[in-house]
Amino acid sequence: MDTITQMTLGEAVLGKKVGNKAIPRGAAAGIIPDLDVAIGVFMEPVQRLVFHRGFSHSIFH
Repeated sequence: MDTITQMTLGEAVLGKKVGNKAIPRGAAAGIIPDLDVAIGVFMEPVQRLVFHRGFSHSIFH
């Protein structure tokens, strides 16, 4: 999901529970799985794609 959708979902699900913190938490939830691209700069293109779509994107895989 994109960050805007994550922020909206965070507000819809956690809005009443955590108040103003729901939107930044939703944004963080959307960005954290993509932080693995920083490690990918040291990999070959195919390896980078496999790694990026690996554990951080599918914890329940």
